[in-house]
Amino acid sequence: MRNKMVKLLVALVATVSLTNAQEKFKPNWDSLKKHKPAPEWFADAKLGVYFHWGVYNVPANGNEWYGRFMYEKDRRKNWGKDIYDYHTKTYGRDIDYHDFIPQWKAEKFSAKRWVDMFENMGAKFIGTIAEHHDGFSLWKSEVNPWNSFDKGPGIDVVKEIGQEVKKRDLKFMTTFHHGFHMHFYPKKENSFLRPLSMHAATYKDPEVPQDEEYRILYGNTTYKEECDIWLGKLNEVIESSCPDYIWMDFAQGYIKEDYRLQFLANYFNKAKELNKDVVVNTKGTFFPTNLAVVNVERATMEDITDEVWVTDFQLGSSWGYNKDKRTAVDPQKMIKILAEVISKNGVMILAAAPMAEGVIPVEQAETMKEIGAWLQLYGEGVYSTRPFVEFGQGPTELKRNPEDEWNDYGAIKAGLYDLNAKDIRYTKKDKNVYAIQLGWPGSKKEIALETFAGKAKDLKIKSISVLGSKERIKWKKTADGLVVTSPKKKPAKGDAAIVYRIKLR
Repeated sequence: MRNKMVKLLVALVATVSLTNAQEKFKPNWDSLKKHKPAPEWFADAKLGVYFHWGVYNVPANGNEWYGRFMYEKDRRKNWGKDIYDYHTKTYGRDIDYHDFIPQWKAEKFSAKRWVDMFENMGAKFIGTIAEHHDGFSLWKSEVNPWNSFDKGPGIDVVKEIGQEVKKRDLKFMTTFHHGFHMHFYPKKENSFLRPLSMHAATYKDPEVPQDEEYRILYGNTTYKEECDIWLGKLNEVIESSCPDYIWMDFAQGYIKEDYRLQFLANYFNKAKELNKDVVVNTKGTFFPTNLAVVNVERATMEDITDEVWVTDFQLGSSWGYNKDKRTAVDPQKMIKILAEVISKNGVMILAAAPMAEGVIPVEQAETMKEIGAWLQLYGEGVYSTRPFVEFGQGPTELKRNPEDEWNDYGAIKAGLYDLNAKDIRYTKKDKNVYAIQLGWPGSKKEIALETFAGKAKDLKIKSISVLGSKERIKWKKTADGLVVTSPKKKPAKGDAAIVYRIKLR
């Protein structure tokens, strides 16, 4: 009897193992679409953060596209057009982008200090850029000799940030922007066959170094080589770190489809092996939305979406640190935009811009501190919530800017920074509805929550309070909606937003 039981158990284990093996993701869309785009942890998180840090932080002028624009002498678009002249006057034409690499020391970098700062801001997933368009990897790479461990600072940034994040109850992300690498640096006319791009720059005699030594860095490669390196880099990070979220920038569609399929299969299978629920996004159409979360840049959606989506905003004046524009976003405005995003089923990512030496500018640090202070008090109405029957109300008009050249990767932007105390955004969790008023309206001011005369009119209300206030809140149901009266005394950090907790029966 015992032998029969042992044989039965062995057979069962073999069957389960065979089933698991058969259920591996294959590099085709039918197989990959079985992956759930947004796991619960991602829908719960609401706020994440990463940073742009790299060789471009050494000149720290303009933005993170410095390595491109320093060679683009006839750039017509306003964005980055002054960088060529700046580089010429400051460094001279005999200094190339790779000459900045030994100057990137990162001598003050501390993964612990950065992750502490991000966690205190209230981020539930934290990460690092893995590689920007410039082709310089921020991990110890066998595929790419141009990496931050073997050159420059001598640091495996992905590993150090990842280890620090994983010590805490947080999720880890990496961002990849390298799909555009093949078009990032100006090319010699008719030199390399690859997909056409409106963002490509070609010259009869480009100033970008053509030496064999720098071929991989500057993308003077065949199309197949570029695709092979693209996939090889992703595979290295998947094997060494398997991030919970691999964020993808625009232009991954330049990579051949079979390589993109293989990346997704490799990532999803590694995650399955580790029993992790992972996220990947699409910015454009390079991945289908039935397996990837939609990303829009510095934007929102028109209304509540069926699926979770994600947007990203910069903390500084640009994605990469600019020493000539030492500014940071207004934390109160970012809190209002966060409420707008989550009310429509979105998740927000903020991007820090550290200095080359490894210091996050005080302006950005203060913004993160203020956001964290508000979330510490009112996070109940943010984390693990879901959209209500309507996203909200208010006079501020949010719309698409037809002049935005990045419209393909964004949505509604105009008006976001104008949200104010006349605007309301809703979330819900369990038996609670949260009405987030986007600013302090003043003492004892009434506002009618109109959805309670419409889609939510049949809901029975048990009580209403304001988070962070001990005052009894006056309320009444009318034909115009649920009329609530603000507290006499402004709650702490209430200039950014106040949160009404509406308990349902």
